[in-house]
Amino acid sequence: MGPRFAQPEIGTSVVEPSAQAAGGLEQIAIRCSFMRGGSSRGGVFLDDDLPQDKAERDAVLLAVYGSPDDRQIDGIGGADPLTSKAAVVKLSTRADADVEYTFYQVGIDNPSVSIGGNCGNMLAAVGPFAIRRGLIPAVEPETVVRIYTTNTKQVVTARIPVLAGEPSCEGDCAIAGVPDTGAAIRLDFGNCAGAVSGKLLPTGSARDRISIDGRNIEVSLIDAATPFVFVNAADIGATGTELPVELRSNDALMSRLEQVRGWAAVALGLVDDASAARAKTPNLPRVIMISPPKSFRAVGGRDVAVADIDICVRQLAMQRPHKALAVTGAVCTAVACSVPNSVIAAAIGKPLQTVRLGHPSGVLRVSSKVKEKDGDVVIESAQIERTSRLIMDGAVYARRRKIAALTTATKVLP
Repeated sequence: MGPRFAQPEIGTSVVEPSAQAAGGLEQIAIRCSFMRGGSSRGGVFLDDDLPQDKAERDAVLLAVYGSPDDRQIDGIGGADPLTSKAAVVKLSTRADADVEYTFYQVGIDNPSVSIGGNCGNMLAAVGPFAIRRGLIPAVEPETVVRIYTTNTKQVVTARIPVLAGEPSCEGDCAIAGVPDTGAAIRLDFGNCAGAVSGKLLPTGSARDRISIDGRNIEVSLIDAATPFVFVNAADIGATGTELPVELRSNDALMSRLEQVRGWAAVALGLVDDASAARAKTPNLPRVIMISPPKSFRAVGGRDVAVADIDICVRQLAMQRPHKALAVTGAVCTAVACSVPNSVIAAAIGKPLQTVRLGHPSGVLRVSSKVKEKDGDVVIESAQIERTSRLIMDGAVYARRRKIAALTTATKVLP
C-alpha cells in the first residue's frame, strides 16, 4: 500500500509538525489518484485518507474540487457534473465483497455533496485503483474484484485486465465520449433491482400517468442499479435527439424534465413536495428522455445512423444535460427494455438482450438477462464494458481556511 499523508484536525489553528510537512500552515495535502473512469473523471481516495465526520469530509471534497464556483477554477473540478465526481475506497469486511466504494457527486456552484445513487463510470476506476494501491493482489491476465457499492448497497463484479502486475490501460475497447481506446473492464451489476427502493418497480406499476405543465403524460420509474424515471420526448415537447447545448438553452423543457424527476423523488419517498427535489436530492432519482431511433449528429460532429441504434436517450445529471450517458443509466435502460408495459419497452417494441443506446456522444451497448418468476421480472445479470486510466497519483492541496468555512456551512445545511 502506498504512503499516506498525515491528516490534521480540520478547522484547527494548531498545526502539528507532521501536518506542516503534509501541506504547510495554509494548506492540507491529501493523497489522491486522479483517474478517468469510463466517460467521467475525478479523484479516487482511500477512506482512511479523508475525515470520517460527514460535514468535514464534504468540506474537504468541496475545497479540493474548487466549489462552490461555476468554473471550479481553484480546484480539480472541471465545471461539469461528469468531472466533479469522487470515489472513496476501502477494504471490505463483507464475505461477498473485496472492497467498498462510495460515490460522491460534488456540487459545482453550490456547497453540496451528494451520495444519492451510484456512478458506474467512476466504478470502472475502483478495481484498478484497488490493485495499484495494494488492496487487492494483481492476478494476470485478469483480476476479479467484487465491489460493494455503499450508495446502493449492491455488489458489482469487475474484471480488470492486468499486465506485468499492473492494471492495463491499452486495448481496443472504444466507448463513446472518450477519444481513445483502452483495455476493456467488464462490469456485471448482477441482480441490481431495488437499489434505493428495494423494488424494481417502486410504484408497483411499470407505467404511471402524471401531469406536467398541464400535459397528461406517461412515465416509468425503474429502480435498477440506480432509479431512473423514463419519459417520452414527444410528450414534453422535445425530439429526443437534442444535444446538451440545445437542452440547456430550452428553459421550458429543462423545467419539465425536472418536474418529472421531482414526481419520481416523491414516489421514492425522498421528498414530500416535488418542488423540493432540486435542493434536497439533486442527484437522485435521475431522469432519461427517450425517443424512437433516428439519426443525429453527436457531440464532436460525428453522424450516428438510425440503423446503429435501438433507442435515443438523453439524461440529466445534477440538473444539467449529460454529455454522454451514465453507466447506471445504461444498465437501468437495458433492464427497463425487458419490463413489460414500460414506456421504453413500448418504444422499442421487441425484447432485446443487448440494446444499442443512442446518446449525445454516440452509441453505447449494454446487455442484460432477465426472467419472469411468479409474474415478476427478475434480473439475472446486467453487463457493460468500460475503460479506465490513471492520470495522476500524488497529493491534492486544499486551503485550510476554506475547509474550515465549508465545514461550518455544511453542518447547518438541511
